[in-house]
Amino acid sequence: MDVVLTGVESTGKSTLAQALAARLGRPCVPEVARSYLALRGGRYDEGDLLAIARRQWAWARWAEGPAVLDTDLWTLVIWAEVRFGRVDPWLRAAAAAQGPRMYLLCEPDLPWVEDPLREHPEPAARAALHARYETMLAAQPWPWVRLRGTGPDRLAAAEAALADHGLLP
Repeated sequence: MDVVLTGVESTGKSTLAQALAARLGRPCVPEVARSYLALRGGRYDEGDLLAIARRQWAWARWAEGPAVLDTDLWTLVIWAEVRFGRVDPWLRAAAAAQGPRMYLLCEPDLPWVEDPLREHPEPAARAALHARYETMLAAQPWPWVRLRGTGPDRLAAAEAALADHGLLP
């Protein structure tokens, strides 16, 4: 079963994904959007979002066996809804076809770290986006757990959640 780190920007997902991949001995599938947007100076349109989604989908499939994913297609569904007010049918169908997976939802309780590729620094916007993630996860058939705290506490919470679901001895 894949393990997916999800949640709003600047919540420690990438750092946690790498740590969990090392702990589990699994490949870590990075977030495609970061490298894609860096090459474009952070500018994108709806077509770029679909290109990011297709690459994220492909990268997740290249991992042999279960992996730790630093996002998945549901994040891009939320992104499309918020940014463009609609979701490409392929993206929605591909997101629904993902699985099996365990989601770790990172709470927005870490300080915002400025980054030119991030878009929602305001606490109210982060809270609204976080609520979208919770709604999305509640509609999924896969287990999910909220992660709170900083550094070692967040990692320990993630490890405990994985152990509770039989994914970590």
